[in-house]
Amino acid sequence: MDSRLELGPDEVLFLLDDSNTVGIVKAANVRRAFIETDEEEIVQFLDAEDLIAASCFLGGPRAEEMVRCMLYLVREGGIPLLVLKKGHPATRRIPLVVSAGEKIALSGCIVPGTHPEQDVLCGKGAMDGMVLKAENGGVGVHGGGCPRILKRNFPQSLQK
Repeated sequence: MDSRLELGPDEVLFLLDDSNTVGIVKAANVRRAFIETDEEEIVQFLDAEDLIAASCFLGGPRAEEMVRCMLYLVREGGIPLLVLKKGHPATRRIPLVVSAGEKIALSGCIVPGTHPEQDVLCGKGAMDGMVLKAENGGVGVHGGGCPRILKRNFPQSLQK
């Protein structure tokens, strides 16, 4: 896939195949994300046009809702991103992972939930090998397969 897709701050963009779902929102008013590891807290600074992406290893409406909820918790709720040590038993059970930044590479060759670097995110199926790049008013999507594309409304915080 090699496309530029429009994406506003009140929208979520889904990339889908039968077994995997990736959701993408703009960082909008969020200026930082906290990344928590066993050893440290890392602050990832964000611009309004930067991306927050969640990758779910399931398909269908349930996966879309899981992704939308996680993106809301991270962007609007300020939930930190957690990083597990490689070999942690939970890495085999994590159905959803999140990354934030200007450019995010999706790869099926990494262990979900173990990368504090925010330029890489576990992405399987049609999303494996895809690169997401923040663009003014949109997102560049390069490489990978040919997932279905779906755009939905994304609620902004009720608190102003």
